[in-house]
Amino acid sequence: MKRCKFAVYIIIFFQLTGVATAKETLFINDLKWPPFFFPNLERGNIGFGKEIMNYCLNQSQFSFKYKTLPIKRTHVYMQSGELDISVYSYKKERESFVFYGKEPIFISNYGFASKTGDNIEIKNLEDIKKYQFGHLDGLAHTKALMEIIKEKEKLNQVSKGYDIDSMFGQLLATPQRFQIMANSIETLLWRAKQLNIHKDIKVHDFILKQKPYFITISKTSKNIKNPKEFLTKIDSCIKKLKSSQDYLLLTKKYGLTPIKQ
Repeated sequence: MKRCKFAVYIIIFFQLTGVATAKETLFINDLKWPPFFFPNLERGNIGFGKEIMNYCLNQSQFSFKYKTLPIKRTHVYMQSGELDISVYSYKKERESFVFYGKEPIFISNYGFASKTGDNIEIKNLEDIKKYQFGHLDGLAHTKALMEIIKEKEKLNQVSKGYDIDSMFGQLLATPQRFQIMANSIETLLWRAKQLNIHKDIKVHDFILKQKPYFITISKTSKNIKNPKEFLTKIDSCIKKLKSSQDYLLLTKKYGLTPIKQ
């Protein structure tokens, strides 16, 4: 009997001290996606999206680690469950391998950039058809733009890259590899400024699409046993943060427009 009581005391002690309740570690994709995610500190910044993610995940029962991956490998790892969490825009086909949160973590304006000296004007999607196109491999485009890219690939008018810095390098190279590239307007503006090439890059006012981004959970996650309940809590945290002064300061810090509640 004394031995049983002793065992009970040991269990209670471990529970109170946290020794027996070590946190599960979640794995999250990371990539160079300014100003939303920085794999390495950039002038003390980790990225707007990552700051929100960290804030809410620190309130969960999990610990977490970031893995820096190319976009295409992120998709593969989310399908296999090697990643637990990723931030995605909504695409119906992704519902086959992820659960989506309902509260957008941020909204990105999707548009185009060209070399300032090329004097290119983009007023609508049709305007890009006459130019060589730079495609960041793995980046999700709109259906209409993807159709144009596929036609251009047949004509050998598409140049691929795997990193936004290399894409800028191809755009400004002599000779140029392409004349038009697509990405988040916020990303294009931020990175061009950080690379001190903002005078050489024209980010066009034309917005092809506004894309909200959500926290998603891999359907094959081995660490999150109840993903829908987890997402409900994260959504609630994001929504609460958006109504705070801290959120306004965060958007100002990264030069973004707050999402209105």
